[in-house]
Parts: sequence; C-alpha cells; structure tokens
Amino acid sequence: MFGKIAEAKQKAEEIKSKLSLITVEGKAQGISIVANGNKKIISIDIPADMLKPECKTQVEEALHTAIENALDQADNIAKSEMKSLMGSLLPGGLGSLLG
Repeated sequence: MFGKIAEAKQKAEEIKSKLSLITVEGKAQGISIVANGNKKIISIDIPADMLKPECKTQVEEALHTAIENALDQADNIAKSEMKSLMGSLLPGGLGSLLG
C-alpha cells in the first residue's frame, strides 16, 4: 500500500517537472502571454503601439483575456497529465486501495 503511495508521489513529481517544460500561449488583441504547464507566467509581450495612456483600458482587458487563455490551456494540459497518471495507477494498483 505504501509502495503505491510512494509511486504516485514520484509520478506526480515527474509530471510537475514535465509540465514545467511545456509552454502554452494566450493571445488577445496583439498581446501574447506565455505560461508553462504549471500555470507560471514565463513572458508577456505587449506591442509598443499599445503602450500609450489612451490604450490603458484596452491593454488591461487584453492582458486579462490572454492570461486567462494561457492558464486555461495550462490547466487542460495538467488535467490530462494527471488523468494519465491516475489511469496508470488504477488498473491493478491504487484501485484496490480505493475499493
């Protein structure tokens, strides 16, 4: 039983490492946000013509949309990886602990 828990913990750490290498990009109105699979923002690119005071609201809205888009993609990737992990543990391993 403890072996399966240790195995699950190790696989979760492996997935976290793998997710740190995966990048996703969210875009809105020319703004680009790059995040990794662990939902950490890596970079933000804002076109120079949007850095004018009169564009403040537009930039804020675009940033919000682009960040949400990137983090949603990262979340989907993380969920997929965790589902894969659970599938590999359940068939004869962790499933017997739960039932």
